[in-house]
Amino acid sequence: MITGYRFTVFASDLARSSDFYENRLGCVLSDVTELGFTATRDQLVVTVEGGAKQRKLGKTWLAEAGLYITIMVDDFDATFADLTERDAPFLDDVNELPNGKRVTGLADPDGVLYELREA
Repeated sequence: MITGYRFTVFASDLARSSDFYENRLGCVLSDVTELGFTATRDQLVVTVEGGAKQRKLGKTWLAEAGLYITIMVDDFDATFADLTERDAPFLDDVNELPNGKRVTGLADPDGVLYELREA
């Protein structure tokens, strides 16, 4: 039985990443050390660890990402407005899925993809 989950992402520049998670994504940072931190917003908990090699994001980086984290929100308009006000780096416009739910995406400084999806 799976009893929980945890996301760990690796950062090439912890200062840049902490700015993204705290100021752009609106997370509260905790357990901050020179090795990393934990970023929390509502039920999203991401551990960020340093030491990653900075990768060059070429034209096909999005297709090469291999993983994205979906953030399900009950109030898409309010969350999108908050992230827009925080100058979050959205990758695309808001799109409507065949089921009528809305979705958009953003990426952290190292190319970790986040999908913002209406629940």
